[in-house]
Amino acid sequence: MNTNFPAKKKLLETEIVKIEYLSDLMIKVWVEKPDEYNFKPGQYCTLGVDGIERAYSIASAPSEQLIELFIELVEEDEGGILTPVIWTMKKGDVFTMRPKAKGIFQIKDKTLDNYLLISTVTGVVPYVSFARSYLDNNDSDMKFHILQGSSYVDEFGYLEELNELSSIHKDNLQYVPTISRPEEYRNKSWKGSVGRVNTIVDKYVLDNNLKPDNTIVFACGNPDMIIDIQRNLEDKKGFQVIEERFWK
Repeated sequence: MNTNFPAKKKLLETEIVKIEYLSDLMIKVWVEKPDEYNFKPGQYCTLGVDGIERAYSIASAPSEQLIELFIELVEEDEGGILTPVIWTMKKGDVFTMRPKAKGIFQIKDKTLDNYLLISTVTGVVPYVSFARSYLDNNDSDMKFHILQGSSYVDEFGYLEELNELSSIHKDNLQYVPTISRPEEYRNKSWKGSVGRVNTIVDKYVLDNNLKPDNTIVFACGNPDMIIDIQRNLEDKKGFQVIEERFWK
């Protein structure tokens, strides 16, 4: 009887280089990228503290020296286990890291005309990685359409970056952030699109002549949003929808 099972790969360690607080509930965290660590745009890393582990999508391009994360706080009474710990951490603190990035939420076919990328809040993270990775090396002339929904303007962690990229690469990137609670004081400065992201999709698809034969759809974030997008764009209109659900 052979009892020689493969040894488990040793966990890596990574140190926090920088933390940026966007609001009480939203932060960006940059950690060191271990020398042996590789990932593809759209994948996630698994970080841990004291044996508690969670997966976080990576905003960085693979060529970047740091791994950038955009994280929403999930309170303990809502089932949050690791994020309340992260909120107490500081520069120099250490995470464990699984040695391999994972996830199949990737662009496999670069020959299509359009990539409709729909998200809620932190679900935009893999699309940031797509934009950073592919826009400057876009031999296939891929066109990215990033639609992001949030309740509040301070939840748009990449508003300035994506607006700037859409200006630089105006033929290959359109970014439409939309607010679902425009009447609230916290959004008093907002002058952009309003409504939940799944309610603005139909008009956007029509206005930009997106069709199932020239477009693939990615949906990332709130599971209810994803279900609605699948029923609307996939079941009713024939688009292929690739999903990544962020559960609290």
